[in-house]
Amino acid sequence: MSTIKKAILIALDSLKEILFLGKLNQKEQQGLILLFTKFRLLPNTKVLVPFNLGRSVRGVSFDKNIMLDPAGRLCYEISKGLSNEKLCKNLSRTFDNEKQFSASDIVHIDSNNILKSYPAWAIVMPWEKLNIEDMYEKYPEIFYKNRSSRGLAFENTDRLSIIKTMYSLKFIENRVNQMKDLYESINSNGLIKDTNLPKINILIKENEWRWFMGDGGNHRSYILSFLEYKFFKARVSSIIDKKNIQDWHNVKNGTYTIDEAELIFESYFEGSKVFRGMV
Repeated sequence: MSTIKKAILIALDSLKEILFLGKLNQKEQQGLILLFTKFRLLPNTKVLVPFNLGRSVRGVSFDKNIMLDPAGRLCYEISKGLSNEKLCKNLSRTFDNEKQFSASDIVHIDSNNILKSYPAWAIVMPWEKLNIEDMYEKYPEIFYKNRSSRGLAFENTDRLSIIKTMYSLKFIENRVNQMKDLYESINSNGLIKDTNLPKINILIKENEWRWFMGDGGNHRSYILSFLEYKFFKARVSSIIDKKNIQDWHNVKNGTYTIDEAELIFESYFEGSKVFRGMV
């Protein structure tokens, strides 16, 4: 993060504190939107949000349905002391299923012919600003850079080789080791202060709100949830208001119909179903 951007974020956070907008009140923590709630959830500012309103990056609630999320199950199994061999074996079942999925399968919309023509790993949500065509082109490189930084060894940088690695045993082992190492660290030493806060997105439906995980910090969110933390410190990335559904990027470009976009939004809001894969 650049020095200028850091200074701007600090200034925004400080302004919220000065205006007494730094903390959610009791009703806001219950999911209600009051007069100043949108200022407390202002994009690019930090906020302490309750886990009971949180959804994983895959769209399931932390407090009720987290075991539906494969990463949530992995975290649970780590907390129960399962061996690495067993953890990898269990996770490999999910990978074996998902590598057969199209993007339409992963969002449970069988009738969407656009999504049906792309693999699950290329999925974009209705409200995201990236086209599925661009995600399909860019994601293997994103995957390579991300997992290389996490110690995953690649045979080469060929696109097809990277895609093959996405569902490989060595990637499964890499995911297990990352989650297990972080779980053991946080469980033993607590959460180390990090200036680069995780990103979350805010969902708004009439006078209620929820949040779900965005970029970075996803492993941390699962672990803190299982360790029974009540709140999660993050930085707001975007506001997704259902009333603007017709203007969402991947609705306007025809990737999703309004009805399909509404189905996904409502499921995220309720936290009841998985809408992303493990890759």
